[in-house]
Amino acid sequence: MEERWLSISWKILMVPHIVVGLIGLVWLLAPAMTVGADIQSYVGQPWPDFVAANPTVSAYVALLGGTTGVQLIVISVLTTAATPTAYRRGEKWAWYAFLAGNTLGWGSGLVHEAVAGAIPIAILTAVMLVAAYVGLGFGAKAVLGKATS
Repeated sequence: MEERWLSISWKILMVPHIVVGLIGLVWLLAPAMTVGADIQSYVGQPWPDFVAANPTVSAYVALLGGTTGVQLIVISVLTTAATPTAYRRGEKWAWYAFLAGNTLGWGSGLVHEAVAGAIPIAILTAVMLVAAYVGLGFGAKAVLGKATS
């Protein structure tokens, strides 16, 4: 029965891990869209107006957005590789790594988007955090209940 729960668990965990990569692609390919939405929510000024008023700062912010995209893609590649391998085998380090990584990653993103006022993105982030916790919950007994080797 435990293997069935682990099978469900790793498949659920793939969802937020893949979504990280998709968000990363958007941040990389369209930083003005992602950063622009955050700027508009936070300062109340549309991105084009912010760019016109602050060209140097906006260029740096866009660069930072693109860099964030690359980082998110790397995280997604690593987690989507470890989920069907190490985690699916029930390795405890993977369970703990995903607990910490999803909590810190999605949790910090949730706080960021809520503070920036990007409520739809904050809701998506909260849903992904809950999905990660549900996936980890389904696999907890199977992974953490295993005897260490």
